[in-house]
Amino acid sequence: FRLLKSMALSISLSMGQPTYITIHEDVPGMIAQVTKIFSDAGINIGTMTVTRESKGEQAIMIIETDDYQDDILAKLKQLPHMVNVTYFE
Repeated sequence: FRLLKSMALSISLSMGQPTYITIHEDVPGMIAQVTKIFSDAGINIGTMTVTRESKGEQAIMIIETDDYQDDILAKLKQLPHMVNVTYFE
């Protein structure tokens, strides 16, 4: 991802935890929309890091959760202003 290459990120990931990485436009309400999807599914967010390139540009969320559900990825991808979503464990 271009954004990941241009940003100096220092992140710590717990390998073996369900992890979602989103790239999205930096607009008000994105964090609320994303966390609502997890909350509605009954999935707890263990760790969440949010950073951006600059105001109004693209931003990244790195979300580690306690559980995984098949439909979460599709729901995240459908959000307005979402550019890309990746999942790994």
